[in-house]
Amino acid sequence: MGLTFNIAKCVAWAPGVVTEQDWQLWAEGHHSFTDESDLPALKTIPAMQRRRLSPFAKINLHCALEATEHQQGDLACVFSSRHGDLNRTTALIENVAKKEDLSPTQFGLSVHNAVSGLYSIYTKNHAPISAVAAGKASFMVGLLDAVAKLHVNQLDKILYVYADWAVPECYTSYVDNEQTVAIGLLLERTAQDKSGNISINDNGLAEGILATNQAVDFLAFYYGKQNSWATQVNQQYWNMKKAL
Repeated sequence: MGLTFNIAKCVAWAPGVVTEQDWQLWAEGHHSFTDESDLPALKTIPAMQRRRLSPFAKINLHCALEATEHQQGDLACVFSSRHGDLNRTTALIENVAKKEDLSPTQFGLSVHNAVSGLYSIYTKNHAPISAVAAGKASFMVGLLDAVAKLHVNQLDKILYVYADWAVPECYTSYVDNEQTVAIGLLLERTAQDKSGNISINDNGLAEGILATNQAVDFLAFYYGKQNSWATQVNQQYWNMKKAL
């Protein structure tokens, strides 16, 4: 028996692949990621606050706000990232190495749950929010956390946001399959085997794609025509299927 849920809305962002049409063309092999792209404008966030946001924070907030259609009010959320705002953290580490003073603001915005905190402030959201990091499996572990909360807490909806920004050059030799990408999923709890549902289970591999980058592979599954997808990280296996 798997965990079943419905995706009420999916918003994804990557350099050069921004709109839903872009993602559908990308899944069909007719569109590609680029090296550079304009960051989301986030015009609903006041300019003074917007200037403090890093690129990583901007793509997180863009997907979160668009997936919820800028909903104000309480909505349980799970935010996940493998590296968090590593570019900001790296700058702080370099300041320490140079024996320079650290900015309290920059430090506060570098922690792993900083973006989820900003989201709760902007949307006046008082519902529980989690921040997840689980290495290469961060996308699936965050998604499972969100879906489990959806069912256990008998929620109608929950917001799941995953994002990573390409790591700084000093870390590139230590990581692989990196891609700047952000995903916002508004998940709904639905009846088992209902048309349009997606289910997750961990009882062996199904025919599908082994993970290169879980978040990117999920988008290929979601926007593509395949009905099943399998992902593996170390000894962790997950299957995902669309209801026919």
